[in-house]
Amino acid sequence: METRPGAFSDSIPVPLPDSPALRIERAAPDDLPRIENLMQFYNYDLSEWTPVAFAPEGRYQLRPKAPYWAQPDVHPFLIWVGDELAGFAVVDRDCEDSRSDHNMGYFFLARGYRGHGLAARAAGEVLARFPGRWEVYHLMANTPAAQFWPGVIRGRAAGEIDREVRTLHGDECCLYRFTVALPAGA
Repeated sequence: METRPGAFSDSIPVPLPDSPALRIERAAPDDLPRIENLMQFYNYDLSEWTPVAFAPEGRYQLRPKAPYWAQPDVHPFLIWVGDELAGFAVVDRDCEDSRSDHNMGYFFLARGYRGHGLAARAAGEVLARFPGRWEVYHLMANTPAAQFWPGVIRGRAAGEIDREVRTLHGDECCLYRFTVALPAGA
């Protein structure tokens, strides 16, 4: 692991093979605290583009998640690269348009796994598991997401992709609407 002078890390770098195995697993109820732990890193990344405050104990304050996890249309997933936990995704029905079926509630891949095409593979696989009308949005200020999502969506969309800039949850966002078709032969 290369470090800059004055940079210290207690983390062990994750060596990636040329073609790492990617696994998307439905999270069990026992996995939900693990996802909530990963949400600390999700919020850390998010704080680059919108204010996300620390709670007094020095962690990001998460809204209580038990009611969210209990909803029948909330589908949490763990993302694994080889045997290493690498991130998570959550599909929900928190859609802006009542005609939409699915929303990418959360998508996160740890920084050490980015830049290898793994995020696009993982996001594409999650989308493919839920045929129907989708919504995905990102903060306009989040330029990496603005570069990431259009390609992933084009890879899975069947037909037209609608793109709209609008304010969501107090932030200027880019909202995509598109359809993911049933797999051939299904």
